[in-house]
Amino acid sequence: MTAALDGVTRDRIAATWDAVRPRVRRTPVLRLDAADLGLPAGPLVLKLEHLQHTGSFKARGAFANLLLRDVPPAGVVAASGGNHGAAVAFAARALGVPATVFVPTVSPPAKVARIREYGARLVVTGDVYGEALAASREWARHRRAVEVPAFDQPETMLGAGTLALELQEQAPDVTLVATAVGGGGLLGGVAAAYRTGGAPRARVHVVGAEPDAAPTLTRALAAGGPVDAPTGGLAVDSLAPTRIGVLTYPVLAAHVDQVALVDDGDLRRTQRILWERLRLVVEPGGCAALAALLAGRVPTGGEVPAVVLSGANTDAVRWT
Repeated sequence: MTAALDGVTRDRIAATWDAVRPRVRRTPVLRLDAADLGLPAGPLVLKLEHLQHTGSFKARGAFANLLLRDVPPAGVVAASGGNHGAAVAFAARALGVPATVFVPTVSPPAKVARIREYGARLVVTGDVYGEALAASREWARHRRAVEVPAFDQPETMLGAGTLALELQEQAPDVTLVATAVGGGGLLGGVAAAYRTGGAPRARVHVVGAEPDAAPTLTRALAAGGPVDAPTGGLAVDSLAPTRIGVLTYPVLAAHVDQVALVDDGDLRRTQRILWERLRLVVEPGGCAALAALLAGRVPTGGEVPAVVLSGANTDAVRWT
């Protein structure tokens, strides 16, 4: 058994929740008839995690890292497409820790603005996330700062897993949980919370959804381990690392039942449906899991599905 499987468990997620609970929002769930969104009639639960601090689930992992790890005077450094960087900047400001965030040039202005708003030192470098990550690691090595990985870190997964414990309290009848997957931090944490020791006995299906333009988990599962994948598409700023995490992969391979692919058209349609029918603003990557359901790529017959809406940092809706 790998260190990742040993370290990311329901018990450790529960302990992490005790630490981060005072710092994060308890985001609401919305129960509705799936027919409201054009699916066959039946129950559907939406976990509105896009209402979390900084507009994404990433605040959970950021606080977990800063509260559970030793942070030196040099502070922390992170690489991000935007959401993780904003979360690290927010958590660092709340805890009085210096923070530096590296983002690639593809990061949307809305996300870059959030990082600046929270007071972190911002460095824009590289065309894709992997290049920003390499630069951040070099900077951390020279400055002796602590790296806060966006996904490939036990504390990041433990923090993300607190979402699942919260969801279990709010919707104990759920039998299928679907989240987006980029590097695997969110899906890995949720899967560990539902499927490792101490979890409820009734089997809960765990499903990931990723863009077909950035199929990191799909490629890894086919190869039997992390491999490079394309890094493009509409959700390139949130769901397109070069490869799945080395630590997240064994958790995902052990506990995830299905990975569904969605295309840019699916993401745009889902954004529009969420806005037109529910008045919810969700970024493309944040609605990938729901896009997979709406496109018919995740069987939900006989299930009580819950879908995590994981991010809302977009300027797609403009106010005049």
